[in-house]
Amino acid sequence: MKKTLTVILIAVLSVTCLATIIIGLSGSTKKAASPEIAEPLSSRIIEAPKDGKKAAAEAQDVVLEGPSQRLNTAAVGTITWLPNPGDFVEFGTALFAVDNRPVILMKGSLPMHRDIAYKISDGPDVAQFERNLVDLGHALDEEVTGDSTDLTVDHHVTPLTVSSIRSWQLSLGLTSTGVVGEADVIFRPEVVQVSELHVRRGQVIDGGSVLSVLIN
Repeated sequence: MKKTLTVILIAVLSVTCLATIIIGLSGSTKKAASPEIAEPLSSRIIEAPKDGKKAAAEAQDVVLEGPSQRLNTAAVGTITWLPNPGDFVEFGTALFAVDNRPVILMKGSLPMHRDIAYKISDGPDVAQFERNLVDLGHALDEEVTGDSTDLTVDHHVTPLTVSSIRSWQLSLGLTSTGVVGEADVIFRPEVVQVSELHVRRGQVIDGGSVLSVLIN
């Protein structure tokens, strides 16, 4: 009788172990097939084109007809990502990337002519950048909320301006320095459509013009 019970117990344990192994393997398979966590914005926008060098070379030769303007940059380094002629670039997104660092389009008529950081002299360029921080959702406008703890869009860089810059940088997957470099942003009064590329991916630049956009 004891021998029979022992045999039955061993059989039950064997079935249980086998079921555990099957479930474990099934779980591993499902885990491997699940979608990956989304990468930061900067990682997505600077990835190489799926069609490889051929697509990049073909884009280089495309020129959209119509009045256009060259966009100049202070960025220095290697071009690691470019849009295609015909692409529309919205405010808050990348125009191109240098050394895997995106150069972001923002709304404004004043050119980016200096770094924006704590304790710089007051200026309208500060207010222009702060307005973009509010519009892009990285700060609340004190004038709208009536809350004195929210960002005051003016000519002065405050600690709240710096913390809002940090939030913006983190949203791009960049190091949170609280300082906006002159080469990090290009201001335009309207969203743009790329009309022509003046450089190739992999080319080293020392400022100058990277691309042209159509103008109305």
